[in-house]
Amino acid sequence: MTPFRALPFLIAAAVLPGLAACASAQLHDATYVLQPRQRLDLAPGLTLTYDSFSDSRCPANVKCIWAGRLAFRFIVQSRDGSEEFTLGPDQPVAAPAALHGARVALDLGGVPPARIGAARPADRMPVTLKVTAH
Repeated sequence: MTPFRALPFLIAAAVLPGLAACASAQLHDATYVLQPRQRLDLAPGLTLTYDSFSDSRCPANVKCIWAGRLAFRFIVQSRDGSEEFTLGPDQPVAAPAALHGARVALDLGGVPPARIGAARPADRMPVTLKVTAH
C-alpha cells in the first residue's frame, strides 16, 4: 500500500477513538429525583426511564416467613437499543453497558421503610439516583 492510500486509514485510526470519547464525555455526574414512569435525558440520544417498582417487603410490626424485596426497574435507551436493570437495597449500584462505564447508584437514605399494609398499584415511590460518569 502506498503512503497516500494508507493516509485515510491512519486518519480514521486517529479520529475514531476521539469521537468515541466525545460520546461518553457528554454524560456528567449528577443526582436526580425521579417518579415512576419519568424519563430523563442523560445525554443526546441517551435516556433513563424509571419504569416501575415492586415492593414485597414485610410490613412493619408484622411477622413474616419471607422478608420480601424492594426493586426499582429502569430502562436505558440509546441509539444502539434499550437495556433494563434493577436497583434496590440489596443491589444499589448498576453499570449498564449503554452508559459505557458510567454507574447509576440508588440513594439508600431516600428509600422509604416498608409500608403498613400492602402497596397499591397507584402508590408512587420516588427514587434518588446518582449518575457517575467515570
